[in-house]
Amino acid sequence: MSLKRTYNDEELQVLANELTRANTHIYFARNLRLNYEQLGAPNDFWKYTLDAHSSIALLNLCRVYDTHNDGINLFNCLESIDKNALDQAKQTQLNTYIALCRPQSENHLVKSLRAWRNKIIAHYNIEAALNREGFDKKNPDEPEEILRNLIETGFKILEWCSSLHGKVTTYQKFAPGKASYKDVLECLQICKKLKHE
Repeated sequence: MSLKRTYNDEELQVLANELTRANTHIYFARNLRLNYEQLGAPNDFWKYTLDAHSSIALLNLCRVYDTHNDGINLFNCLESIDKNALDQAKQTQLNTYIALCRPQSENHLVKSLRAWRNKIIAHYNIEAALNREGFDKKNPDEPEEILRNLIETGFKILEWCSSLHGKVTTYQKFAPGKASYKDVLECLQICKKLKHE
């Protein structure tokens, strides 16, 4: 059994890094998808590239919303906070965040994220594998909606936790070079021109 401890700035930064990576991967996937016609052949390569960005974004987000006792995750972070040191308003906010992140969360996006993690990402559940349509009906939230909303919520929770230590922390939302997908598109355009000359 793990001993309850307080999270420090370094551990909050680890969680922020996972959110940053997830946010950057989904940003790349979204922008490549919006410019899909410019990508050109081979289409199978780009489909796998887009799927890879989406998959790793979900994986990064799953780590943040995990509930394993020994993990660095939002739930353990929130559970480590001494409620007695908080005023009533902060206790209420803490309880709201804990309810969102707890193992039996009622939040539909958290539930969907965990269903994706448990039935597709970490384990390929036979029911999900053989009846993907059925899985999608039971989990109607789109992965991009899950990612967009829970990444934003995750950053909000981390910044709130940091404020409890008397700090005003704004975590970096994207990895450096997030516009590099434009360089890829530009290179592809140049290659197409050279090919046709």
